[in-house]
Parts: sequence; C-alpha cells; structure tokens
Amino acid sequence: MVRSQAAIALGQIGQRSSLAVVQAAQKEDNSRDVEHQAELSTYAIEHGKSATPELATAYSALDEPTFGRVQVGQPAPDFQLPDTEGKRWRLADFRGKKPVVLIWIFADWCPVCHGEFRELIELRKEFEAANAQVFTLESHDLFPCRVMVGKELEPKYWFSKSSFKDSYTKNIWWPHLVDRAALVGVEYGVQPMAFVVHSEWINRPSAVIVDKEGIERFAYYGTFWGDRPSIHQLLEMVRSGNYTFDAPKRLKAASNQ
Repeated sequence: MVRSQAAIALGQIGQRSSLAVVQAAQKEDNSRDVEHQAELSTYAIEHGKSATPELATAYSALDEPTFGRVQVGQPAPDFQLPDTEGKRWRLADFRGKKPVVLIWIFADWCPVCHGEFRELIELRKEFEAANAQVFTLESHDLFPCRVMVGKELEPKYWFSKSSFKDSYTKNIWWPHLVDRAALVGVEYGVQPMAFVVHSEWINRPSAVIVDKEGIERFAYYGTFWGDRPSIHQLLEMVRSGNYTFDAPKRLKAASNQ
C-alpha cells in the first residue's frame, strides 16, 4: 500500500523528473496494485494530469463537526459538484421533481464498482421509468474520476479480460460526480479514509436515497466492499418506498461506526 500510495503521489505532483521512477515501478514491481497506480501516474505525468488546486481546497475545507450531519428522516443538505466533463449538478434542482440515488464508489481498480456500473447500464430504462436521478460519486480528484468512466487511458486491469472504455463512453447515462476529499460525502456520513483497500486509504462504500421532497430516506455505510445494497435493490427501494435493508455479510465490529 505504501508503494502504491507513493506512485499515486508522484502522479499527483506531476514532475517529469519522477517519470522514470513510476515507469520502472510499472514494469518491475511485483504488486499488481503498484503496477496499476504506476501506469496511471505515468499517464498523468506525461499528459499533465496532476492534482488540481480544487483537491487541496477540498481537503482544507473538511470540518469534523459537519461529518455525518444529515440523518435519515431529515432534509438532505444541498450541494453542488462537477461531473467528469465539468458540468455542475445541484441536489436542490431535483426537489419536487424526482428522487435522487447517491452511490459513493471506490475507484477504477475496484471490480465491484465496475459490476455496479454494469448493473446501472442494464437498468437504465427501469430507473427512467421510476423517474429517479442517479449519481455515482468518487472521492478523488478529476483525473482518477475520468479514468473510472473511460475518458482517459485504458488501463490493463487484472480482473477483466475485456475493456470497459468503449462500453462506458457509449453507455454511461448518469453523471459521475467528482467529490474531492469526500467533502460532500462526509456530511452524509461517508468516511473518506476508512479502509485500506488494494492501494490506498479509501471511503466506506455508501448509498443514500433522497426522496422527491428532499428528505433523506435511506443511508447505508458498508463495512467492507461487498455488503451494501445492489443496484437492483436500490431501484426497488425507490419503486416501493420500502427502505428496509439487512446486509447478511455486514461486519459486526464496524456496524456502529
């Protein structure tokens, strides 16, 4: 994890003097996670995709008293976030019009996240019929978020023989929002650095449903990568208005966090 994080940091800094180091890691490191992060950092350095000023601003703005401020049954706090093309989306714009499903994912190296993207692509017509707005959110800077949706390089993923890039650029129909440092997520209870998963400290997998009137009706914070509701289950909650969910694999030690 330390070597992976070092590779990520070099890509964020973006100095060309670091290029040989990350290229060597990409070719020679025996960890697939380090190799992957080195591949992304090589591309970032070569194409000027270093950390944005907005990332530092977001981290500086984190304020612990605001963490987990919203509760189920209360109005969801408004926010504005950009998608991977720079268009800004505001939660309040959907109040009185449609329910909103917010899904915080991990990163492009997460096979479960890609499975959820596949489900979302398959269920487009069903979500549209339910008049629901879906957002996926990622607690990273712009470049990693664009990698996730196939708008930058096409990484060599160890968990898939087929490419995501072509499918994503053609079929992703929902906005993928750039929630730098989980600045919005922390208000909703998402912990921005709760787990070490693969190559970095990462947020808890979380899902929130805000009803048509702007009230938070459901919030779930995973105890590991595989225990939150599936996309099908979230769709059924929106359809039925029944927000009961019991995760049989939920880790007991983390249940009260």
